[in-house]
Amino acid sequence: MNLPKNLFLFLVFSVCFFSFGQQNQETISNLIFKKTNLLRKAKDLKPFKKLDTLDYLAQYHSDNMVLKKFYEHIDHEGLSPVERAEKLNIQAWRREGNKFVGIAENIAQVPWFENVVRCGDTRSNEAIAECLVQGWKKSPPHYKNILGDYVYLGVGISFDADQMGFATQNFR
Repeated sequence: MNLPKNLFLFLVFSVCFFSFGQQNQETISNLIFKKTNLLRKAKDLKPFKKLDTLDYLAQYHSDNMVLKKFYEHIDHEGLSPVERAEKLNIQAWRREGNKFVGIAENIAQVPWFENVVRCGDTRSNEAIAECLVQGWKKSPPHYKNILGDYVYLGVGISFDADQMGFATQNFR
C-alpha cells in the first residue's frame, strides 16, 4: 500500500494525538482541586481555598519527580515537603492553638492509558483527575489529609515521556 506523504503524516499525527489525548496540566489540576472539594462538601467540611504558592510547590514537586525520575515525598535532594517549601520561601507552617502544623502532601501516579485498573480509560482530563482523587479517597492516610483541618490546597501534575502522570497535592 502506497499512501501519499501528506496522508501518511496526517495518520501518524492522528494516532499520536488520539493516543496521548489533549493533556492540559492546568485543567487537570483545577479538576483535582474541584473534585477534592466535593469530597469535603460530602462531609460538610469547608472547601479548600486555592493558594498560588502551594500550587507552585505542588507543580514543582510533580515536575521534579518526572525530571529526576523518582516517586517519593522526599525529593531528589533529600527534602521533605516542608523543607521544599522553606527552600522556595513558601510559608510551610501554620499555627493551630499552641502548636505549629507543617505542610501535608499527597502524591500519586496514574498513566494516561485506555485500561487502568480500577479507573478504566484515563485518556481525558476529567477521567485522570477523577481516577487520582478516587485513589486518594481509597487510601486512609491520603483521605485523612483531604478531610484534615487545612485551609489551603495546591495541586500540580506532570507527565513523563511514557505518559505517566505524577500528581501532587500540598495542604496547609
